[in-house]
Amino acid sequence: MVSVIIPTYNRAAYIRFTLASIAKQTYTHFECLIIDDGSTDNTRDILIDFCKNDSRFTYFLRPNNLSKGANSCRNFGISMSKGTFVSFCDDDDCWVSNKLELQLNIFKKHTHISVVTGDIAYINSEGVSLNNVKSHWPNNHGFVFKQFLIKNRTSMVTPMIKRGVFEKVGNFNTDFVIAEDWEFWRRVSYCFDFYSINEVLCFVRLHPENMTKTRTGKPFENYKLYRKLTKSLLKWGKYRFEPADYNLIYKIEWQRYRKLMANHYPGVLRKIEFLFQVFLRSITDGFHLIYLICRFNR
Repeated sequence: MVSVIIPTYNRAAYIRFTLASIAKQTYTHFECLIIDDGSTDNTRDILIDFCKNDSRFTYFLRPNNLSKGANSCRNFGISMSKGTFVSFCDDDDCWVSNKLELQLNIFKKHTHISVVTGDIAYINSEGVSLNNVKSHWPNNHGFVFKQFLIKNRTSMVTPMIKRGVFEKVGNFNTDFVIAEDWEFWRRVSYCFDFYSINEVLCFVRLHPENMTKTRTGKPFENYKLYRKLTKSLLKWGKYRFEPADYNLIYKIEWQRYRKLMANHYPGVLRKIEFLFQVFLRSITDGFHLIYLICRFNR
């Protein structure tokens, strides 16, 4: 069985379309757990009504003792789910009708694979196609840890995951609001093989309230985010990583900062200004940046 987990908050305008796309899956042996993060509109009424008409769907209100946020809801959903495989969907997006079937077929063919993902296409707030397909990495399968160090290679709504993945790498990190999926996939990609289907599996809806718009474009904020991601990964990997892993992580971290400085801090004075900003924020991070410069800037 596949467990589908949907965190939701105030999505009365779109949640019906999301649930309908899941209900129409050609693979029917699934459970869908919808975790309400405390909606204040009529999302709850819509969900309860939908669940009454399809026993595969179950409504949960996030327990008060858990922190607020999508990751907290996902973690609660994982704890309540029963499936051998787990998929996630956002409350404003939709799946193609054979998404689950396509992914399960890959798992049957390639038993060593633990995560199956695919492409996404974009729709507007009215559900009209924007003719924009995002291919994460066509035909790139297997060990993809390096690729995930460089950038996030999959969305939250496309992958299907074997349950054993969570038992080995842990659940979602509730300290992250931005790039929370990237933080998770970095851990997963270190331990497990991926498979990417070169087909659109999901439609991501672009609208004014879309949370992906919260991602910052400010250079120093981007530095802080990547540094936070790296620290989190190193903490998780303290007793897992080999020397070669640390070398790869630091090398790609430096490449990220070098590109950021080249694009946004041109000239020696601007680069010194950036380094000064880093030291003002954290002396430890400042010396870490100097270490990266001395080691890899050749």
